[in-house]
Amino acid sequence: MSPTRALVEASLLVALAVVLFAASHYLPVVGIFLSLVCPAPLVVLGLRHDLKRALLGTFVATLLTAALLGVVTSLFFLLGFGILGIGLGYLARRCRSGAEVMLYGLVVSLLSKLVLMVVLIRMTGINPFSLDPETFRESINGVVSLYGKAGLPPEAIEGMKAQFEAMATALPRVFPALLVMASAMDCFLSYVVSGAVLKRLGGLALPPLPPFGEWRFPKSVFWALLASMALQLLGPSAGEFAVEAALNLRLVVSMLFFFQGLSVVWFFLTSRKMASPLRFVIVFLLIFIPFLSQLLLVLGVVDIWYDLRTRFRR
Repeated sequence: MSPTRALVEASLLVALAVVLFAASHYLPVVGIFLSLVCPAPLVVLGLRHDLKRALLGTFVATLLTAALLGVVTSLFFLLGFGILGIGLGYLARRCRSGAEVMLYGLVVSLLSKLVLMVVLIRMTGINPFSLDPETFRESINGVVSLYGKAGLPPEAIEGMKAQFEAMATALPRVFPALLVMASAMDCFLSYVVSGAVLKRLGGLALPPLPPFGEWRFPKSVFWALLASMALQLLGPSAGEFAVEAALNLRLVVSMLFFFQGLSVVWFFLTSRKMASPLRFVIVFLLIFIPFLSQLLLVLGVVDIWYDLRTRFRR
């Protein structure tokens, strides 16, 4: 590619990324879907150009976003979309498997979000890791009062208030785990959507991810689960930091087992050639019925050790 053509292409990709981000910011409903496509031009930028040019293009896009939408919004663009987009593109050039790209992409996504949080804490003074309980209670009382005006019975309102208070107490404690899961989801969606866009454009492709029915996690995840349970059993004697770390580790590991169990179910449904609508209905029920979700988690733990899919193929 000639230098002039490369410069023109990089400029067009930068402009497209800014336009998509601005549209996602201003359009109420369509903006949700446009936000998923925002990283795609930057993924192409990182995939087709060297890292220096990709970083320079992202810096220019951030300046344009700051001019159009403000400095704070430009930080969301840079650390929420920019770094992740060019990171996935760069990793796709260097790595052979989609799983490897996702693993390193998760690290990039998590680090960028941590930097964004530090910047926002400096600017706003609000630390999500140590939120004020009184602020939570005031918010809960405001929400509950709205339901009271809607005519809900007092018993239902009291039960709802108790649930909100329990959630408000637990949320700051599990915020690190939620941040990790949000980073993983952000990385996965950016990768899948960018891959679909590149496939439509032709000429470029991201390394394919394994089919969902083949997802498996290493056995070390099980030992991480046992370690988190042991720390929680020790309680305060292990130290407050150890208890918090165990809680967050257990939440992340449980989510991994849940997805592995769901992957096993999806494998069996597809191997039986079940119709797609029925498959999605079954998956919906498994996800949103608590008892079935717990069974999925147990199934994931069993599959870690016994590899049910391989046994089924025999």
